[in-house]
Amino acid sequence: MQTELLNTLQLIVAADEAQRQQAIALLRQHNLPVADIDEDKILYLLQYGNQTIGTAGLEIFEDCALLRSVSIVKEQHGKGYGKFMNNAVEQYVKRAGINCLYLLTTTAKDFFSKQGYCVIAREETPESVKQTAEFTSLCPASAVVMKKEI
Repeated sequence: MQTELLNTLQLIVAADEAQRQQAIALLRQHNLPVADIDEDKILYLLQYGNQTIGTAGLEIFEDCALLRSVSIVKEQHGKGYGKFMNNAVEQYVKRAGINCLYLLTTTAKDFFSKQGYCVIAREETPESVKQTAEFTSLCPASAVVMKKEI
């Protein structure tokens, strides 16, 4: 199955407005925050053939980034696509010189734990991440903060 995944899945940057709107529509379907998405946020689309089945985002700071809104369409859950997408994003940030990823989640703690992320106290989060809309207002205070060294 791994060979099949590599041959049929592609993670692309949502570079034009139509692709960005496609990512935003998928985020809305999953009730994920979109209010603060602007050109500074990198959006990704996970393509399976000509179908978009997932999305992710990054908010980059000096040496760290906030991983945002990783989602896979419900019909495709449990097939390894989330792991594929997460690994591809991690490869990108590593090449970009980013050494640490942070995220907030209310539903995917177990998934990200399996990907090597660990839960941290909100106070341990870098100030740049604490100042994001996702951290200050879009995600509830009960959201779990996670971190992974890249």
